[in-house]
Amino acid sequence: MPGIYGMAGLTISVTAIFCITFLHTLTRSDRRYDWLILAGLPLPFIVNRWVKIPVITGLAAWMNLPLKLGPDMPFWFLVLILLNAPLFEEAIKLVPLALPGSRTFLSDAKSSLWAGLALGMGFGLGEAAYLAYGIAQSPAYRGLPWYSFTGFASERLIVTFAHGFLTAIGAYGLRRGGPKALFGYLSAVGLHALINLGPILLALRLLSAAVSSLTTYTVIAASFFLFQKYASTARKMSSSPPEEIVYFERG
Repeated sequence: MPGIYGMAGLTISVTAIFCITFLHTLTRSDRRYDWLILAGLPLPFIVNRWVKIPVITGLAAWMNLPLKLGPDMPFWFLVLILLNAPLFEEAIKLVPLALPGSRTFLSDAKSSLWAGLALGMGFGLGEAAYLAYGIAQSPAYRGLPWYSFTGFASERLIVTFAHGFLTAIGAYGLRRGGPKALFGYLSAVGLHALINLGPILLALRLLSAAVSSLTTYTVIAASFFLFQKYASTARKMSSSPPEEIVYFERG
């Protein structure tokens, strides 16, 4: 068995424990949100196999362009590669909240944040499994022992939480509706694109590995602080006393 599977199993198990603990701390162990983690698990397979890969490979074939990143690749196609994952992933992660049975999670600001967080973390866990399967298909990695993939473990742990923060931001905007829903989605897309920018510039040899990692983790930290800001606002909204209702007036 390829060593990546052993590391992926350990990574997914440990990350799931951290995610569920974090979610239960925020929701006071409201287990309704656990089901949303499960709902997010298959979404990476769906969006990669049926949306992202067909779109980018089809466009590359149509324009007769190589898919390998390089300095000769047109700038506009580099932009499309950068936006491919953010546009489609941030959209599909919000799809479960549009279903009739899940709309109750958009009833207030706090529940929309927790629901988005759960869906995003579920997506991150599913993505770890999907990537592990892809790595196992490569002859270059197939013979390596499980402990050779510690970088995979640390990256997937952090990225899974990042997916949660981004989806929470999108869900918070979706709950507000109208232009604010679009703003929330585009905010998640923009942050996601900035997270991916470092690795793309690294592949183009425009950044060193250290600067690329620093850039990525700085944006993830910014996503966390924005999530915290929204969570603080949501808690204040839920704790504020309701307006007094006047049932009659004295003459």
